[in-house]
Amino acid sequence: MRILKFLYTLLFLFILVEIHAQDGQKIVLEVANQPLNEILLDLREQYGFQLAYDEDLVSGFKTSISKEFNSKEELISYILMNLPLQFEKSGEVFMIFPKTKSYVKADSTERLKIQGQILEASTYEPLPYSNILVNSQAVISDQKGYFSYIASADSTFSVQISHLGYYIYDTVFSNSINSKFFLQPSIKELGEIVVENSFIEKSTHIGDKPGKISMNHTIAPYLPGYGDNTLFNLVRLMPGVLASGEQSADLLIWGSYEGQSITQFDGFTVFGLKNYNDNIGVINPLVIKNIEVYKGGYEAKYGDRVGGFINITGKNGNRKKPSFTASINNSTINSLVEVPVTKKSSLLAAFRKTYYELYDPTEINFLGRRNNESNNNQQNSGNSRNKSFSVDLNAIPDYNFTDANLKYSLLGDNGNLFYISLYGGGDNFNYDVEGDLVNAKLLRNETEENNQKCASALYGKTWKNGNSSNLSIAYSSLKNNSTEKNLVLQLSGKTRVQNDHNIENQITEFYIQSENSVAFPNGNSLEFGAGYIQNESKTLSKLFDKTNLDQELLSQRFYGFVQDNLPIGKGFILKAGLRANYSATLNKFYLDPKLSISLKFEEHWKFNAAWGIYNQFITKVSQVDSIANHDFFWTISDEKQTPVLNANHLVGGLSYHKNDFTVCLEGYFKHTDGLARFYNGNAKVEKGFYSGETRSYGLDIFIKKEYKNNMAWVSYSLSKSEERLAFFRNSLYRSAWHDQRHELKVAGILNVKSFYFSANYVFGSGFERTKNFLDDGETDIPVYSRLDAAIIYKFTPRKVKMEAGLSVLNVLNHENLKFSNLRRVKTSSINSVNVYAEAVPFSPSLFFKIKF
Repeated sequence: MRILKFLYTLLFLFILVEIHAQDGQKIVLEVANQPLNEILLDLREQYGFQLAYDEDLVSGFKTSISKEFNSKEELISYILMNLPLQFEKSGEVFMIFPKTKSYVKADSTERLKIQGQILEASTYEPLPYSNILVNSQAVISDQKGYFSYIASADSTFSVQISHLGYYIYDTVFSNSINSKFFLQPSIKELGEIVVENSFIEKSTHIGDKPGKISMNHTIAPYLPGYGDNTLFNLVRLMPGVLASGEQSADLLIWGSYEGQSITQFDGFTVFGLKNYNDNIGVINPLVIKNIEVYKGGYEAKYGDRVGGFINITGKNGNRKKPSFTASINNSTINSLVEVPVTKKSSLLAAFRKTYYELYDPTEINFLGRRNNESNNNQQNSGNSRNKSFSVDLNAIPDYNFTDANLKYSLLGDNGNLFYISLYGGGDNFNYDVEGDLVNAKLLRNETEENNQKCASALYGKTWKNGNSSNLSIAYSSLKNNSTEKNLVLQLSGKTRVQNDHNIENQITEFYIQSENSVAFPNGNSLEFGAGYIQNESKTLSKLFDKTNLDQELLSQRFYGFVQDNLPIGKGFILKAGLRANYSATLNKFYLDPKLSISLKFEEHWKFNAAWGIYNQFITKVSQVDSIANHDFFWTISDEKQTPVLNANHLVGGLSYHKNDFTVCLEGYFKHTDGLARFYNGNAKVEKGFYSGETRSYGLDIFIKKEYKNNMAWVSYSLSKSEERLAFFRNSLYRSAWHDQRHELKVAGILNVKSFYFSANYVFGSGFERTKNFLDDGETDIPVYSRLDAAIIYKFTPRKVKMEAGLSVLNVLNHENLKFSNLRRVKTSSINSVNVYAEAVPFSPSLFFKIKF
C-alpha cells in the first residue's frame, strides 16, 4: 500500500506541474526566412494553436521573426502585420484569409451546407467516425466517413478534420461545399513521401464523451505482444478494462461479468474464441480499421448489453492498387490480400493459422496444491484445515487455431457504401495433466473446441440533402464443446473417476436493422432506427454420462431508437435518447432511456456525465459444480430460469487537454439485476438456477503525453465489484470473482529513426476471492505484475516494406495467476487438489512482416 500511495502522489504532482507549465508559458518565436505554413505548423505542435487556413495560400509567404509574445492573439497579429492577410477568431480557432476578403459574407437568411466524405489518401478507404470541427462545433462522420453540417450564414467557416492515426486536415470555406477530404496516414514506412505540413492525431481520444475511448489501431503493432492479438494488447492498457488475470475469452469492463459486454466487427457479434495465453485474438489485426470502446453510459443506438460495447470497423480493401501483407511469428502465419475489382470496388481476404504446436510442456506451468480436509489427517499432521501441500504436475498441451476473413466492398461517387463481410474461425485446445499424490496418481484431461461463423452486409445511402441511412443484416454463430475428466489411479491399480463432465453449447444471432441520421442547423442532429433480432441457444450438460441440463430456447424481439444531439451555445451538448425493446417471445416491452451532457469550459477543460438503463436478453451463465468450479454457457433469458438482465449506469468525468497532454478522471456506478447462476448441487445448495444482483463502482485516471512520434500514458483504476444471490445466508453483498481493488498500467513508445522501442507494465493488487480458492493459509492476496518490452526495425529494400522485431512478455518472469484457469480437482470424497495454470511466463517472440 505504501508503494501505491507513493505512485498516487507522484501522479498528482506530475499533473499539477504539467498544467502549470503549460498555462504559464510565454510564446517564443525564432524563425528566419521560413514559409508561413511551416511556422503555423510549429506553433500548433509546440503551443497548441487551433488554426484554419488555405495551405496553398499561406505557403507563398516567408517571414523572419525573433520575439517573445504574451498571448496567441498578439503573435498572430504580429505575423500577419506586413502580409496581405488577416484573421478572425471563432471560439479558439484563428481563421486566416486574404485582406481583399474574397470570402464574401452570405445573406443572413441563407443556410449553408458543409458536407463531404473523409477518405484515406493512399487506399481510398472511408474513415468512419472521424471528428470534424466547423467553427468549433463538433460533428462525427458516419460509418461511410460521410458528414453533413448545416450552418447559419457567417463570413467564414473553419473546418478541421481529424482521425486517429492521420494528419489533421485544416481549411477555410465561405460557401456551401460537398467534397471528398483525403487524410494522410501519420505512420509511414521509409521511402514514402513524408508529410510535414500537418499536425498528427496520434493515439487515443478519451474524455471527449462519457465512458468512450477511441483508439488508434496503427500504434498497436508497436506495443509488446504477439502480433496476432494487437487488439487485446492495446485495449488491456486502457483504464477500466481488466488486464490482471489475463482473461482469454472475454473483456471485463467496469466490473461487468463474462458475456455482459459485446464486441462487434463489421456489424456482426463476435462471441469469441478461447485462446490459452492471449497469443491469438479473435479478430485479425490486419483487417482492423477503427476501434471504439464504450465502457458504460453509451447512447441509445447501442444496446442489447448491460456491460461495455466494443465497435470495430474493418478495412474495405485497397481500391487504388493490389497489395499483399504477410507476417510470421513463433507460432502463427498471417496474410492479407487486397485487390481492386473495379475503380469503385475491392476484394479483401485474410487467413491465419498456427503452423506448429503452439504450446510446449516446457513452456506451460501447471501448479497444484493438495487440500487436506480429513479430521484424522489434521490430527496426524498437525496442520490446520486449510493447510495445503504442493503437488508436481506435468502438462502436455495441444492447441490449433485457424480463421479467415473475406470482404467485398463498393464505394459510389456520391458516398454510398455497400459491403459483404464474412468470417469463419475455429480452435481446438486440450491438455493432459499428471501428478503424484500421496498414495495415488492424478490423471486429468480437459478439451475445448470452438467454431464461429459470421456474416454481415450493409448498404449505406447518402441522400441529396446530406442526410444518410444505413440498412444492415448480420448473422453470428458460436459452437462450443468442452469436456473435463479426472481420474485417480491408486497404487493397488484401482481407478476412480472423480469427475466426468461434458457440455455442448451453441448460441446464434440474426438481425436486420435500419439507421438514419438527419442534420439540422448548427450541429443539431437526429438519429433514429429500428430492427429485429433473433437469438437461439442450445445447451446439453452431462455429468458422468447423465444429463444434468438440457435446454433449447428462442428469443425474438423488435426494437426502435431515437436520439437527439443538441448543441447549446459554443460548449454545451445535450444528448437524449430512448430505446424501446419488444420481446415477442415474452410479450413484454422494455424501455431504455438515455441522457448525457458534455460541457467544455476554460478552453481546455471538459465535463461529461451520462445516465442510462440497459437490458440484455441473452446471458452467459456460470455453471458451478459441487466444489465451486465455474464453467460458462450462453443461454436465452426466458424470465423463468434466467431473468432478463437490467442495469443502471451512472457515469461522470472531467478531462483536460492541451498541447498533446491529456488528463482524464472518470467515475462510474453500475447496478445490475438478473445475474443468473446454475449449481450442479451439493450439501449446501440444491441443484438449479439462482438469480441475484450485482453492483460495481470505481474511478479511472488516465494521463497521456505525446511528442512528435513518441508517446507515453499512465492509467489507473480503483474499483469494487460485488454480488448478492438469492441463496446467500444473509443479505450482504460479497466480492465478485473478478473483484480487484487497484490496477495500474504504464505504457510508452519511443521512435528513433527506423527503430521503435516500446514497453508496458501492469500491476494488479489481486482478486479478493483468490486466497479463498487457493486454501494455502496465506493472508495476502497474490498480486499481478507484468513488464513487457519490444523493439521493431522498419526497412524498405527495393520499395518492399518490411519490419522485424523482438517482443518479450513478462520480462521479469513474475509468477502470475491466470484468472480463468483456477480449478479444483477431487482426489477423494474429502480431499481435493487445486490446479491452476500460470499466466504468461517469460516469453520472447520474434516476428517478421512484409508488405508490397
